[in-house]
Amino acid sequence: MQVYTQDDELIERWQWNDPALRNLSDVVMSLLEGQSGRVLDLGCGSGRLVAELARRSFSVDGIDVEERVIALGRRLLASRGLAARLYVGDVHDPTHPIAAGGYDVVVCTEVLEHVGPWRELLTRAGELLRPGGVLIVSVPRDPRQFSVLDSYAGHLRRFRDTEILEALGDDYEQVTVRWLGFPSMRLIVWAYTTTLKLSRRSHAHASQALWREPGPLRRLATTIFYCLLKFDNLFAGLPLGTTLVVRAVKRLPPA
Repeated sequence: MQVYTQDDELIERWQWNDPALRNLSDVVMSLLEGQSGRVLDLGCGSGRLVAELARRSFSVDGIDVEERVIALGRRLLASRGLAARLYVGDVHDPTHPIAAGGYDVVVCTEVLEHVGPWRELLTRAGELLRPGGVLIVSVPRDPRQFSVLDSYAGHLRRFRDTEILEALGDDYEQVTVRWLGFPSMRLIVWAYTTTLKLSRRSHAHASQALWREPGPLRRLATTIFYCLLKFDNLFAGLPLGTTLVVRAVKRLPPA
């Protein structure tokens, strides 16, 4: 992920202020309404979603392979007075503190697209979840929408909806699906990527300029973008968006 080569200030501004990521956090929290207990954020980055979970009184663990962003996340959570445990490591490591599992909720948002053996990671998420617990997964969807934005973010793929749903198999029930990002997000991405092509500018340069020098007009544009994504959420029941969000309950073992 190219953004992780940037300085901490830029990483914080992007991961904690990006309208699409903020809206995704809002949707995840809405899908956890009424839930409580222990949560694992698998691939937590600098802790944006961990912070939201901690604010809702969950007991939160987060894990990521990037040591630098975990260190940043610990500082950001401490500065906000939020208690959570952030770990560096491999989720498949049986000696890791999280390996004991028994989580009431496991969230894995915007992670699987960065991983080659993504099915194995999804299986591991289920292993760490207690029976009756809730799994929430989000991924960029529809391979036809793959663009320079995906390449910059380090995405290896976009998913077909059926890939994720079939990978969950018979281990889950009460499956809820949301499709985020239609119509506004899709239109904005199309307009932006088309402009980049016509102007022969790079997304890396444009993106860094946005978060390094937000300015009042850009902050206003970010606020408007966030409001448009809220409008898109009204159409989250239609399989037309840019992001797939799945909530599923792990089946109880047979009596």
